[in-house]
Amino acid sequence: MSIQNLTLLIAGIINLIMSVLVFARGIKHNKVNFYFSLLTFFNFLWAISLFIFSIHYSYNVDLFFASFINVGAIFLVWALFYFSIYFPYQIFKLSKVIFISTNFLVVIFSIFLIVYYKIFITELLPNDIIHYSFIPYLLLTIIIIFFMLASIIILSIKYNRAEGIFKNQIALILITVIIGGVVGGFFDLFLMYFDNFKYYHLGPLAALLINLVAFYLIFLKGKQLS
Repeated sequence: MSIQNLTLLIAGIINLIMSVLVFARGIKHNKVNFYFSLLTFFNFLWAISLFIFSIHYSYNVDLFFASFINVGAIFLVWALFYFSIYFPYQIFKLSKVIFISTNFLVVIFSIFLIVYYKIFITELLPNDIIHYSFIPYLLLTIIIIFFMLASIIILSIKYNRAEGIFKNQIALILITVIIGGVVGGFFDLFLMYFDNFKYYHLGPLAALLINLVAFYLIFLKGKQLS
């Protein structure tokens, strides 16, 4: 097993463990726990999908997972967006229009990736090189950037307004989100336009960094932050 595959497998397992632990702690009346549990689960899904793709079981399986890996990525940034709204407390409410439209966009595009993967993926080449249909991949890029930037903006506003321990907690999350967004966006999004797939394992690792910091603040410190 290559180092890349091993890191993907480890990242997936760690995220799954965090997701289960926070889910077991209680999500019904705690939006922070709920969206963090989803965030870690979709990071698990992203990492494991990349792992399955990288072991090259068969051409058809590779073709499907070359598209499906993006489902985990989209839902990950979607969950991060909602996590940023509620962590460590909520300062504003989304309108129903924004709530419905963002959820609808993510679900519909994910269905497209799953059902029409042979349209989204135009060609698979050796060395894990994937050729995407340009317009759908551009839309994927826009969706991911939108949710990442929105998360950073929301956390930045909260940081400027926060005081005391909350300011430090938000600062830690904000820094890791920026680092994770830059690393994941560069290696797992933009390099794909140039047929460079050597470092796609770094995206889930960057997201894992965000989740580990959030897990420390939510679970290990024993705080209910909502």
